[in-house]
Amino acid sequence: MKQLPDVLTSTSFWASIATLWAASGAWFTYVAAVVASRQQTYEGIVSLIEGLEAELALVSEWASGEEGSQGYLSKTRGQLAKEHPDWFNPSRAVFKFSTPTLSNLTNSPYAKSLMPIVRSFVMLNHSIRRLFDNIERYQAFVFGDIAMYQSVLPKFAVNPANLGFSTMPTTIVSPHPSQIGLTTEEQVYVNHIFMMNEAIHQGLIGGADSADEVCLYKAFRTARKALQEFKQALKREPLPDGFWVLHILAGALAFDGLWQVMRWFEIW
Repeated sequence: MKQLPDVLTSTSFWASIATLWAASGAWFTYVAAVVASRQQTYEGIVSLIEGLEAELALVSEWASGEEGSQGYLSKTRGQLAKEHPDWFNPSRAVFKFSTPTLSNLTNSPYAKSLMPIVRSFVMLNHSIRRLFDNIERYQAFVFGDIAMYQSVLPKFAVNPANLGFSTMPTTIVSPHPSQIGLTTEEQVYVNHIFMMNEAIHQGLIGGADSADEVCLYKAFRTARKALQEFKQALKREPLPDGFWVLHILAGALAFDGLWQVMRWFEIW
């Protein structure tokens, strides 16, 4: 049997081996935690994107989101009155929708990773909120005078196709009340309803020729394009280049510890 040098049989030798392996193990444990954290972040962003896509599909129904749709193009009130006689009808419902993921995007723990698309979605959320606020005002006006609503509604139900409203570019002029049985007050009421529908659809929703870049039509398309581009470029965040130097160093420490132990067995 070979005689072991004092240094090899000492406690300090084994302590040094433990230190080498502990340092190497600590580094690789840290790296594993970083990799797991970045994988979790990636999966969280993917999940968030899926939620945004689902809500954009819902918004699309209000924003004329299908391919080739021009939305509500600019037209005179005369044209609108002929094309949308239902805009005069107080029973016409304008529904709202829910977009919780979109609305809370800036509060998401992944908001920092989504910076390239945050602005476009903030503007889309603003467009949606503006639309909802006007829908609430529209509903408050329509149902604000129940007696008027109940008086007008049956007259539309009897002969809604023969409204015969004639319009001018800046004002809506109804035919004589005897033609459809509306009183002067009722004409004023339904004309206000028409103009509120006009503001909602032509102004707030808008179309391809809208001058308002924050109308729902344009804000929706800007956000959808930004999300598509972001999704295509999305990748798991790689480890910093400097980590490879520390990988080599940690590997060298582990190998050095192993070599020292093998040398000990050789001497033994």
